[in-house]
Amino acid sequence: MIRSKGFPVDTVVVSLFAQDAPLKAHPAYRQAKAGDKDAALELVIEVAVSWLYAQRERFPPGLLFVAPHAQEATGDNAIPQTLASVCAAIYQGKPDTEIVQSDRVYHTGADPMERLAARAQFVGRVTSGAEYVLVDDVTSLGGTLAELANYIQVFGGVVKAVVVLVNAGRTPALVPKKKVCSIDKGAV
Repeated sequence: MIRSKGFPVDTVVVSLFAQDAPLKAHPAYRQAKAGDKDAALELVIEVAVSWLYAQRERFPPGLLFVAPHAQEATGDNAIPQTLASVCAAIYQGKPDTEIVQSDRVYHTGADPMERLAARAQFVGRVTSGAEYVLVDDVTSLGGTLAELANYIQVFGGVVKAVVVLVNAGRTPALVPKKKVCSIDKGAV
């Protein structure tokens, strides 16, 4: 699918860390990243639950929380889906399990060109008119979340917010600021 829709300008982006070192330092991180659901729950509870509760005013009840299914070299990353379920419980929403990533992109450790070449693709039912919150453990360039946002919007869903444990991008906003280019007539 060609990406034709960006993040809505009013997308709320909430992140706990700007670097992944605190997340990777947790004793359950490796097991959670490799697919251990119990380790992922332990990590999310110990690292993020109090922070998530502090964000409650940002999320009205009834939202759908969806996480990209991320196949990693070490196994299925259990952190995003666990985080989405915990968010749904705290914010009185519902975890969406119907939208899934249909390809393996192996973005962990990939450079920007590898990430652009291996774009995430999604399949599954989008509820038209429903409001979605995209959830992931780490975002660097935002490509996977941008593909997920595009997929949801193309099929009639509304992207309201993004929750990530680590937003390691150069700017915390996933929506770039509008740039205006002016031509210096004296330089032409």
